[in-house]
Order: sequence, then C-alpha cells, then structure tokens
Amino acid sequence: MRVLFLSVFFFMLFIDAAPVLAESADTLIDEGKELYDQEGYDKALDIFSRAAKQEPDNAKAHYNRAKAYYKLEKYPEALESFNRAISLKKDYHKALYRRGKTLYKLGRYKEAVADYTSAIAIEEDYAKAFYRRGLAWLALNDSSRALKDIRMAAGLGKGKAIKLLDKMEGKE
Repeated sequence: MRVLFLSVFFFMLFIDAAPVLAESADTLIDEGKELYDQEGYDKALDIFSRAAKQEPDNAKAHYNRAKAYYKLEKYPEALESFNRAISLKKDYHKALYRRGKTLYKLGRYKEAVADYTSAIAIEEDYAKAFYRRGLAWLALNDSSRALKDIRMAAGLGKGKAIKLLDKMEGKE
C-alpha cells in the first residue's frame, strides 16, 4: 500500500512539474536563433518548427522558421511561413521585407515590389527594402523606378546600393 501511495505521489509530482520541464516557444526561438547565427539552418528549422507547433499564434516562431527555410533555399515553404507570420502580425515589416525577398527568388517581382513597399510604409528609412525594391524594378525592366530606389537606399547608407548606383550612373 505504501509503495502504491509513493508511486501515485511521484506521478502527481511529475505531472505538476511537466509544464516547467517543457521549453517555452520563446526559449525555443532563442535556441534556434543561436543555431541560425552559426549557420545550423537545418537544426534551427527543427527548433523553430517545434516553437510554431507549440504556439501556433506566435508570429516570431513562423518568421524565424521562414528565415531558415529561405536559407535552405526552400522558397515555397518560406513563403508559407512568412504568410503565416504576417497574418498574425500585419505590421511585421521584417517579415514583409523577407517575404519580398522570397517572392523575388520565386520570380514574382510585382508581388515582391508590393511587399517592399509595405515594409517601407511601416519603416520609412528601410534602406534594405529600398535597395531590394530597386532590384525588383530592374527585374521588371523599370529602370527609372529602380534608379530612384537605389538612390534612396544609397542615401540611407546601404553599401551595396552605393556600388550599384555608381555602376548604373557610369561612375565605375
């Protein structure tokens, strides 16, 4: 009887402690970011996916999972995760910017321009978004809009834009 009581007691103690033993989505995201920063994209993807499964309404989990998919060149999967992140947080300018990069990789330049434009509307001095939108305009053969955005990005200090602008204006 005493053994049964102790077994039940420890079982109940374990059940009460189980939530403490599980990692929170934010903890998983932090762990995944460390792996991502060390270029461990496959492992980071697994961890970000666990975070997204654990907390399906966590925009950061979906955003970071999308970034890992992008680095692994799994663009359709990245697009799906960026869409989810943006559906959870409409003004997520970083997700809009990165979804634009993903759309660009998929050859969907007009949609990329729209996402870069949305990101710029939220973050007015977003040099990377101006630069990338300029590249998308170039892909759409609209050199005047491209030049305007590349100039803006260069004016905001984007190094790649400065080099490209010099090339476009024949200074290099």
